[in-house]
Amino acid sequence: GEEFAVILSDTPLDRALPVLEELRESFGNIRQAGADSEFCVSFSCGVAAYPAQQVAEEILFRADEALYKAKHQGRNRVLAA
Repeated sequence: GEEFAVILSDTPLDRALPVLEELRESFGNIRQAGADSEFCVSFSCGVAAYPAQQVAEEILFRADEALYKAKHQGRNRVLAA
């Protein structure tokens, strides 16, 4: 699995969560072409926000923590730090 970051500037956590949830759902509906068939993929997302975490490294650490918690809870979900 790949990891990537999304920065939603001027977006508080309570507004970021539904945006990322909608993105997760939409992404999961995209049909991918395989060698013999089509398939769909999913992703989990860990979210952290300023000012709850003040330093960039802390935001990244908390988001990563939430990501791994989402994966351990069954994947294909968005969780806040």
